[in-house]
Amino acid sequence: MEKELEQFRQEVERLRAGRRGGSGPFPEPLRAFAVRYLAYALEKGDTLKAVVERLGVSEPTLQAWRRGQTPGGKKTQGSEPRAAPLVPVVVHPRKEERPPSAATTFAIVSPQGWRVEGLGLEEAEKLLRRLTC
Repeated sequence: MEKELEQFRQEVERLRAGRRGGSGPFPEPLRAFAVRYLAYALEKGDTLKAVVERLGVSEPTLQAWRRGQTPGGKKTQGSEPRAAPLVPVVVHPRKEERPPSAATTFAIVSPQGWRVEGLGLEEAEKLLRRLTC
């Protein structure tokens, strides 16, 4: 494991060479090794701080890789999608509303094209008598 650790550190240095603002994205095999090494070292009793120093990467970066993310917040291809937290839902029974029956409401369309809707039988009769249709 120590030989792989040295190879990892060399690759990190190579990626950082000539860059001012960080090293850019790390290849998946390097991220996978870092996560494996972290688990191995923590199992041995090492601290996260000691592992971070040995690997030569920042703690937030290593924690993101551990969660299956790249430092920019994007999920890596092999990571599982996170499930949304459960939210309690209350279902209330619907109040019984009777839809208007086709027999009790009417729509009137005149030969000129105007339209009157939602009338009951008595209102439709009154309207027709007033319009003298």
